[in-house]
Amino acid sequence: MDLFEKLTILSDAAKYDASCSSSGSSRSNKGGMGNGHLSGICHSWSEDGRCISLLKILMTNRCVFDCEYCLNRRSNQVPRASFTPEEVVDLTLEFYRRNYIEGLFYLLVSILLLMKPVKG
Repeated sequence: MDLFEKLTILSDAAKYDASCSSSGSSRSNKGGMGNGHLSGICHSWSEDGRCISLLKILMTNRCVFDCEYCLNRRSNQVPRASFTPEEVVDLTLEFYRRNYIEGLFYLLVSILLLMKPVKG
C-alpha cells in the first residue's frame, strides 16, 4: 500500500474525533485548491483567534477492541492501514514545507489501545 492510500484511509478515520472543528468537512474547490477534506487537514483556533491548519491523522486504524460505537472496531469491515513513525515525520514535514499545515494533530490513543493487554 502506498503512502497516499495510507493517508486517505487514516485521515478519513481521524475525522470522527470531534476535537477539530472542521473534521468531516466536505468543502472542496475545483482543482483541489482549498480542499479541507481529502488530505486530512483540519482547522483549529489559537487563543488570539488565528485559524491554524493541522494535519490530522491516525497512526493506525487496526484495533484489537470491538467497541460498537467505534468506526475502527475489530469487526468493522473497513480498509486497514498503519503509518511508520518515519512516514508520519516525512508527511508532516512535507506538508509544512509546502505551507499546507502549521502543525500536527496526531491521534496517539490508537497506539495506546493497541499496546494495552487484552484479557482473555
